[in-house]
Amino acid sequence: MRNDKITAADLMNYEYDPRIVYFTRVLKLPQTKSAKQIKGLQKDFSFRKDTGRNKIVNKKRTYEPRLTKKYGVSLETEEFATRADCIMINEEKNEAYPLQLKYAKKPKCGFYRTQKLQLLFEAMLTERVLKYKVPYGYIKYELSKDLIKVNLENRELLFETIMKVREILEKEIYPEGTKYKKRFVDNCYKEMY
Repeated sequence: MRNDKITAADLMNYEYDPRIVYFTRVLKLPQTKSAKQIKGLQKDFSFRKDTGRNKIVNKKRTYEPRLTKKYGVSLETEEFATRADCIMINEEKNEAYPLQLKYAKKPKCGFYRTQKLQLLFEAMLTERVLKYKVPYGYIKYELSKDLIKVNLENRELLFETIMKVREILEKEIYPEGTKYKKRFVDNCYKEMY
């Protein structure tokens, strides 16, 4: 394989537009960030403060386990690598729950597939590297103040996407582009289509 490890960015890029994986990983072209991505990165500094105040476990429950929060956790195996924004650990149940903060409003559909892929990837690597079970994770939408719980038990979407990304990298296949024209607006490679 030309490139080392598959990352969460590869999976999210593939879901957004498969050609981005080809341009960034096979051709090694630099990828510029969209205005939305830049704004989200600027808000990242307040992540620890914001997650410290979030009520993840419902107050109405009689039993509330204490969750230990770890930030910027590097999760790496021989094949995969990512850095999780925040992982909340429940030592009593030997479980962990990835948490992502998105500088956006909650979409009408609940969450985007790219976001679920990122959580699934973090869940898989948390289980492999940290040895915690990961049944679900969370997405906190900063602009709408919504907190979404995402079931992460079914990993079929994750493994299908990993296989497709791996095929592009190993065989240097130029994939079909996205069929959604809106995705060309902030795609830094739109001139190459």
